[in-house]
Amino acid sequence: MKSIMYHYVRPDEPSLPHFRHLHVEDFARQLEYFGNEFGFVSKDDFLNCMESNEPVDGVVLTFDDGFKDHFRYVLPELKKLGLWGIFYISTSPFTTRKLIDVHRIHMLIGKFSGKTIADALNDIIKEEMLSHSHVEEFQSETYTRQNNDSSTNHVKRCLNYYIDYKYRESVIDQLMSIFYPDEPDMIDDFYMTQPEIRIMNNQGMIIGSHTVNHPVMSKISLESQEREIRN
Repeated sequence: MKSIMYHYVRPDEPSLPHFRHLHVEDFARQLEYFGNEFGFVSKDDFLNCMESNEPVDGVVLTFDDGFKDHFRYVLPELKKLGLWGIFYISTSPFTTRKLIDVHRIHMLIGKFSGKTIADALNDIIKEEMLSHSHVEEFQSETYTRQNNDSSTNHVKRCLNYYIDYKYRESVIDQLMSIFYPDEPDMIDDFYMTQPEIRIMNNQGMIIGSHTVNHPVMSKISLESQEREIRN
């Protein structure tokens, strides 16, 4: 069984010239390829496999983060082919009315470019906010498979890895206040709403948990990891 994981699946948006995503037409082509080359695991076979631990051949489709993309563009493509998928949802946007930090980073870079955000970040961030113990590994081992410019990698590494988590949210808050002051109004157009998630479930999709805040789990304590999962 092969599991194929997706995040953003959408058409190109002129308002987000630097945004990294899979075009929905390319997604449809990929579904055709996987069907021809491997076939898809049925939902019943998948559930039986989880119970019996007996392997099964084919592809299972998974989708992270609960984006509106998945309701608008993915669900119709799956329904055309009689397919199903597993959709992993983080819960904090429903209670905080804020984008999850990693998605805020994507939107900042996607609209304004890595260079613009890096310049603003350098004005905000202070030396004491950073942890230097693993900088060398993060520079050599993160984002190596992404075709990013150096400024984009700098922003992602600073905000996802270098910065201490006790400062991270407040730094991103400052960036959002500069570039996206209307953030609360973005939530229902960025993530699936609760009624939309119920529709996905009722149409045969599986809904899974993706923590509360989508942190880098290796950066937080075991107690915090457990809280992220349980809550």
